[in-house]
Amino acid sequence: MASAGVRKRTSTRTGRVSYEVWWRLDDGSQSSKTFARRSDAVDYKTQILAEAARTALDGRRANQRFGEWATTWWAIWSTHPRRSPTTLEATDCWLRRHVRPQFDSVKLRAITPSAVQQWQNSLEANPRLGHQSVMACRSVLYRILQAAEDEGILAANPVRKVPAPVRAVDPDVLLGPAPRRTLTPEEAGQLLARFPAFWWDHVIVLVGTGMRFGELAGLRRRRVDLQGGRLQVVEVRYQAGRFGSGFKPRPKSDAGIREIPLAWQVAEAIARRLPPGDDPEDLVFTGPGGGPGRPGGAGVPRGARTVLSRDNFRRVYKRAVAHAVDPATAASPTARHVLQVLDADQPQTIEQLGVRLAEHRRPLPPRTIRSALDWLAAVGLATHASDGEDMGCWVAAAPDVAAALGRLDLRGPHDLRHAFATWLEDGGIPSRVIDELMGHTSGRRTAGNGGGEGSAIGRRYRHTTAEMRARMVAVVDARLAVTLEVAGKSLGNRCAGTTGGTARWREWRAELGR
Repeated sequence: MASAGVRKRTSTRTGRVSYEVWWRLDDGSQSSKTFARRSDAVDYKTQILAEAARTALDGRRANQRFGEWATTWWAIWSTHPRRSPTTLEATDCWLRRHVRPQFDSVKLRAITPSAVQQWQNSLEANPRLGHQSVMACRSVLYRILQAAEDEGILAANPVRKVPAPVRAVDPDVLLGPAPRRTLTPEEAGQLLARFPAFWWDHVIVLVGTGMRFGELAGLRRRRVDLQGGRLQVVEVRYQAGRFGSGFKPRPKSDAGIREIPLAWQVAEAIARRLPPGDDPEDLVFTGPGGGPGRPGGAGVPRGARTVLSRDNFRRVYKRAVAHAVDPATAASPTARHVLQVLDADQPQTIEQLGVRLAEHRRPLPPRTIRSALDWLAAVGLATHASDGEDMGCWVAAAPDVAAALGRLDLRGPHDLRHAFATWLEDGGIPSRVIDELMGHTSGRRTAGNGGGEGSAIGRRYRHTTAEMRARMVAVVDARLAVTLEVAGKSLGNRCAGTTGGTARWREWRAELGR
């Protein structure tokens, strides 16, 4: 235990009196210091003992396990009133899966820069973690250890001494041949045609406004002005796992609160989704219903307005992409059986197909087989081997995967947001305006670095005019027109010859002609 005291000293040569402070610390070090006045010596002795006590306390706190301190940090950090549930879910995931397993049992004082570097190297070597994930894990560890430094538990944050990983340059991305994540209007039309009819309006609004899915799911009637051709983005739906789900009164950042002008196709899609009545709190976009109800209760009837689910829409989106890349996944059971027979033994006439199919399942009439062949031909999976007569031979064909979005890097509904931003840039809309419409905080772009936006103070003097909004609407109008035309034609081709296909085609043709 540290000790200190004050001794009175009298010089034998001059007779002058002084006061010496001596101390011995817990680490074995000792020394002394002389003062002319006793009060100064006593004050210094008190300071030495207080500092020694604080150091001893910090030493004991630095000996605690990382897991204990991480729990303390989480209890404070997670209770911030502006903390987004989605942020809580993501941070909890990184902490639980990648930070705690490495450091939970390690003492805080034993977490050195070399230990952090070794952990970071293991994350970079993990093929399942990308650069953003590694940076997210590093950020969580940094915040926890920075809090320990701020509390005086650690002398310095060791993460600060480890260089952050640098994203490796992908030559394919740099040179151009890498798959795109954005959709051209024609590709968007091909994808839209693969969605069930119920989801068309949802997709049109997402690609025509650039809204995030949570912003679409949280859109309420009072935020839509169809007569003025605009909507406001304020409320946001969130789904954060064990942190719950619901609606936030505002986005994560102030830039997310914005107004978006509407193309006429988008305005009509919204109008079709507005529920009866005039309740300003009504949600504009909802789910298809038909899901399970509360425990012990009845399910939600088909057609009822249910809150949109991000996971459900993502499944619908993935299924639409899969159908576009491999049309066989959307084929009816009969069409799949016909295709299997053609793959195994071709060419085949309709009569031969009937005989082969009857060997494995009940006999099918020729018109049913012909309908299946027409559908397969419409999606490029089958073709005539002769002159195209009814009794001609048919063979299996390889679909045009490039035209069916097979070479794109499509990951989820957020792809539609990429498409919106790309369409605006292709149409010559300034990036400053695109940032505003997307809900992004403009970065520091100058003419010298290729951004063409000038200085930050200069951007404060430039405003989005009515003419600029009209240009933006015209750009989206033109591209959505192409998207809907391609979708309608693709849907018509795929529905040709199928039961109910003609009626469905006519319905969407009438919708396109409005």
